[in-house]
Amino acid sequence: MAAMKPPPYSSLAAFLAHYRALASSGASRTADEDRLFAELSAAIAILSAEQRAALDSSDSIASARRSRERAELHLRRELVARGIVSG
Repeated sequence: MAAMKPPPYSSLAAFLAHYRALASSGASRTADEDRLFAELSAAIAILSAEQRAALDSSDSIASARRSRERAELHLRRELVARGIVSG
């Protein structure tokens, strides 16, 4: 079976919102949604564990916000290069 190509997203925010929606749906995902979630997860897996944690942080402390922004920038660059997010 061919790998499912994620749809192009207009922004990193749209990508992350879809990823988080799929992550929260868990057991109720369809087989297609499971494959898509795996593809989106693989894209996020290029980040270090610290960067992935920063993406999920809602902390408003300046250092946490900067870490989140750096992680988002790194992820966005990677997703644009892969054609997942429009440049």
